[in-house]
Amino acid sequence: MSSEVVGDLQRRLANIVRRGVIQSIEHGDIPKCRVSIGAIITGWLPLCQGFSGQYRSDVNPCCIGDAVTVLSEAGDLNNGRVFPGWATGNRPVPRGGECEHITVYGDGTEVRYNRESHALTITLAEGGTYHIVGSGTLEGPVQITGELTVRGKTELLANTHIEANLTVSGEISDSKGKMSEIRTTYNGHTHQETNSTTRKPDQQM
Repeated sequence: MSSEVVGDLQRRLANIVRRGVIQSIEHGDIPKCRVSIGAIITGWLPLCQGFSGQYRSDVNPCCIGDAVTVLSEAGDLNNGRVFPGWATGNRPVPRGGECEHITVYGDGTEVRYNRESHALTITLAEGGTYHIVGSGTLEGPVQITGELTVRGKTELLANTHIEANLTVSGEISDSKGKMSEIRTTYNGHTHQETNSTTRKPDQQM
């Protein structure tokens, strides 16, 4: 076997698995990137990120400087596929316990699930918001520690206990009538006494 053939086989074997960092990137339906591997910069290669299938698709966009692994068919970098995800000193794994699954986003937002305590914690970055669309049900005790604003009809099908003030800008009604009707009746009512009728109440509602 000639030295040229041996050299080509060695080169291909060495290029089957290579590690580097993303040098440039193009986002789109099929993301592509160029990878810096030492002194080598590859051509544009498909970037395998997230998952895409019939029942589920997700994506976690990469950025320049992310560590990646290039797997190349037959050891030809032109046939490479780029796989991100391994931890480095610049991109260490999030700190947590052995029983925790943690996702940390670049802005500081964190999703943490502890399968030992069965606790899910979602912490949004400062100024972060969330928006859930669809019908649903919350089962179990629910505690709201901040301000609550409800836009739409509210129906309570259970006893309600209030320990602070209740301020209403509209009507309050019960099974006997509206508060405004009760006030009108009280303010104008009189009492019948023997041979006379009492005055209306001095203190109006």
